[in-house]
Amino acid sequence: MAQPYDLATALSGGVGQAGDTFWLSGGNYVIGHIDTKIEGAPEQPITFRQMPGEWARIDGSLTFFGSLGNVVLRDFELYSSDTNRLSAQTDVGFNPTDIKIIPGVASFVPNMSFINLVVHDQTRHGFYISESATNNLVYGCLVYNNGWASPDNAEGHNFYVQSNKGTREITDNVAFNVSGANFQIYENAINMHLVGVTLDGNVAFNAGALQAVRNYRDWIVGVDAPAVNADRIVLKNNMGYYPPGSATLEQVQIGREGVNGSVALLNNYLPQGLVMNNWTIAAVAGNVFAAQTEDYIVSLNQTQVTLATAWNDNSYSRSGAGGDFLGNSTEYDFYAWQSNTGYDTHSSYSVAKLTGTKVFVRPNRYEAGRANITVYNWDNLSHVAVDVSSALVPGAAYEVRNAQDFFAPPVLSGVFDGQPLDLPMKGLTVAVPNGPLLTPRPTGPTFNVFVLLPRSVRLQASAVDGQARISWPTNSGKWILQSTESLSVNSAWTDDPNTPVVVGGQYVVTDSISQGARFYRLRAAQ
Repeated sequence: MAQPYDLATALSGGVGQAGDTFWLSGGNYVIGHIDTKIEGAPEQPITFRQMPGEWARIDGSLTFFGSLGNVVLRDFELYSSDTNRLSAQTDVGFNPTDIKIIPGVASFVPNMSFINLVVHDQTRHGFYISESATNNLVYGCLVYNNGWASPDNAEGHNFYVQSNKGTREITDNVAFNVSGANFQIYENAINMHLVGVTLDGNVAFNAGALQAVRNYRDWIVGVDAPAVNADRIVLKNNMGYYPPGSATLEQVQIGREGVNGSVALLNNYLPQGLVMNNWTIAAVAGNVFAAQTEDYIVSLNQTQVTLATAWNDNSYSRSGAGGDFLGNSTEYDFYAWQSNTGYDTHSSYSVAKLTGTKVFVRPNRYEAGRANITVYNWDNLSHVAVDVSSALVPGAAYEVRNAQDFFAPPVLSGVFDGQPLDLPMKGLTVAVPNGPLLTPRPTGPTFNVFVLLPRSVRLQASAVDGQARISWPTNSGKWILQSTESLSVNSAWTDDPNTPVVVGGQYVVTDSISQGARFYRLRAAQ
């Protein structure tokens, strides 16, 4: 760290080799737009991540093109300070020339991973994953306030994903408050396919909410001509929401033009209308769909192909003024839908509004103590108790942030005692877009998303009277000090035998100074 690299140089590919990790110190980095040529190797990616306990902000955008890929970006913020996001032009489609529209992250290369990033206020898409970006992963990211508008059009999706070959995994992301769609999984280029895309555990709400010109759906999956078709598409464990009366489109569209291959919709909680078009094979099971406005609960069009399906064990609700089911332009109530299609023999249906509380806690794959928490509070309680024991161990320090205003002070923090956390559902704020776009209203108390984070605990070390003095805050939770004399792969960490004493709000351990190196860390007490 004595001679740190310049970030723009590192991102441009001027330094580093396969397997290296670049650590970003806290602070604001202004990089503009970089078309990066950095590349790692299979199983040896180059990684860019922020230093633990610090916060790195990058003002700009990144395009990965013309390299071998194999790069990991994780744990930092990527945003644009460009406020010129309102075009004065009309009749120019999606290509205004009086504003500069650029995705925050554009990937055209293979084997990329984007993990636990916060991507916001970009002038076009948050993420663009292209046809050539095989085997890309976007995981645990918070993506919001992206896009642009004009007098007669608006665009900019939080996720725009294409996939002509290979796989795309889009998992445990929270996407909301955008000019366009939240998840546009789409292709319309000649001879192209849309294949191998998995959406798992994502949350989407308030598509099109930054502008009042054009309606958008939260979820768009499919192709338009001259693209060929979609196949091997999986949506599972996803969650969605829109305030009643705020949308005129069914918010979940699976399939557009052409005859598609296979799709699986499994265990999604989407209190929204569903549109499905011309799939050859479908598994639709364990889902919740609810039309709260004038939508149909399900609109199924199979006029081009017969559907082979396992369609059962779903739950349907219609509390709005719309219809129940539409199959090939014929309206059905639930019982006629069952008898005419043979679907949903073990499913449930209600015309009542959804009630009670439904909570989803999704522990983070890459950071212990982190989780996305999605709360449906249909009875509009002021607080909801949430069990986070799947993500936190007792004694761990934590904080909970409101996803809709992530950089505001935490809504809750403390040391986990094993009991449910009492999360507020009212009085939460929304991050204002950077530029002259609309600011959506808060979705609470009916619906909120939170991010549970581990609070970092920083050890301090000093030499006092010929001894090592190690200390950490008493309000940081229950920890045990460990030490080792080597950081090699096979080194063993052992609990320090000395009992900490409390001195001025710090736990303090005094240890002898060894001849060689000695390293210290904290582990959570069980």
